[in-house]
Amino acid sequence: MRLLRVLLVTLVVSAGITGGAIAAGNVLKVTPGTVNLGTKPVGSVTLKGTTITNTSDEPILLTLSLVRSWDDFAGGRVESTCLSPLGEPTLLAPGESCTLVEAFFATGDFNGIKQDQIWLATGTDPETGSVLETETIVFFGRSR
Repeated sequence: MRLLRVLLVTLVVSAGITGGAIAAGNVLKVTPGTVNLGTKPVGSVTLKGTTITNTSDEPILLTLSLVRSWDDFAGGRVESTCLSPLGEPTLLAPGESCTLVEAFFATGDFNGIKQDQIWLATGTDPETGSVLETETIVFFGRSR
C-alpha cells in the first residue's frame, strides 16, 4: 500500500510540473513569411506588413529581432502591433494575431540592388522561458 501511495504522489507531482508547459513547434503562423515590396521609383515610400498568429492553445511571448537591414528600410513602423515601445516581448493569447509593418524608402544609393530586411519571430513559453518556435520573416524591395 505504501508503494502505491508513493507512486500516486509521484504521478500527481509530475503532472503538476509538466501540466502547464506548452509543446514546442507549430505555435507561430506568419502570413506571409516573405513580403515583396516590389521595384519602386526613387523617392517613393511603400508600406507593407505581415501577420503573426499564436496557433497554440496557450498564451505565448513573441519577441521580434532585427537580423539584417539595408538603409532604405525603416523597420518596425508605428503601425506595427507586434512591437512594444520598450522592446519587451508581446503577450499573444491563443489565436491572437499582431502585425509587423515595414517601410521601404527607395533612394538612389542602392539603385537596382535587391535589398532585404530580415526579422526573427520567436515564441517562448511565458512560464518557463523555453523557446517554442522561431520563424524568419523577410521583406525585400528594389529602387529604380
